[in-house]
Amino acid sequence: MYYRITKATVQPDKFEEAMSTMESMRESIGKINGLVSSNLVRISETEMIGVAAYESKEHLEASQEEFNELMANMMPYMAGAPEVSFGEGIFSFKS
Repeated sequence: MYYRITKATVQPDKFEEAMSTMESMRESIGKINGLVSSNLVRISETEMIGVAAYESKEHLEASQEEFNELMANMMPYMAGAPEVSFGEGIFSFKS
């Protein structure tokens, strides 16, 4: 698995609108080739971490333009540019 980790800060008064927009993109996100899962974790009132798992680094790279187009819909709600990093999965646990 290969991962895209995104840390984003939402404008304080825009969180609900941001989440509504994310929900409206659910079907489109689900159509990204090679995307296995995508999770958002709220870590404070205005901050969230997104973790997207892909079948491979090649799938992630091939999806980058499509991902950027979808995430452009979120920019009106952001307090700044998100921090994005990538990495290979090296340990996993599920109960």
